[in-house]
Amino acid sequence: MILKFLYNLAPSFLKTRLIKKITKKEGGQMYSATLRHLYRTKYGVEIGYGTYGGCFDRSNNIPSGVTFGNWCSIAPKVSIHRANHPIQEFTMHPLLYNPVAGFVDTDTLYRPRLFIGHDVWIGDGTIILPSVTSIGNGAVIGAGSIVTKNVEAYSVVVGNPARKIKMRFTPKVIRDLETSRWWEMDKNALKKELQNLVQLTKNEK
Repeated sequence: MILKFLYNLAPSFLKTRLIKKITKKEGGQMYSATLRHLYRTKYGVEIGYGTYGGCFDRSNNIPSGVTFGNWCSIAPKVSIHRANHPIQEFTMHPLLYNPVAGFVDTDTLYRPRLFIGHDVWIGDGTIILPSVTSIGNGAVIGAGSIVTKNVEAYSVVVGNPARKIKMRFTPKVIRDLETSRWWEMDKNALKKELQNLVQLTKNEK
């Protein structure tokens, strides 16, 4: 793809301009198919339709092997880690696992994938550790949280370590939302169904 070729050759300041031009032409960060293709092929990060924010910020620590669902809200300064130093070995230094140190030929650390569901909100300054492999649909992670275990769908978690403080909705509303699968709709389809979807949670307020 010509765009990826140009992006790879461009210096950092031109990369930023190129990304801005692409996103503007394709309806913004939330909807740009080209931007998503670039992040998938160059960085190994899958970003769903409608998702926006810190997932597109290369100054954040978003490694390959991370999948964001559709319609997620990702704040700045989110850091996702996919491996730990090997504390069970005689040394925790990269000499045991990183070829850069000159002792091994390939990276030997286990790096599990992370699947982030649809309509997930991750607050500013959140740290997600390698022990986390799943964050469920509709989950909320409060700003500054350190997430050490999987997050239940539609739960709100905060703190260090992050713990569940409540569920967003009753089991019935959660079932209704899951049945609707609204996150599979594009912008135009969602506009038509918006009022019906709003009614699903009306009694919760």
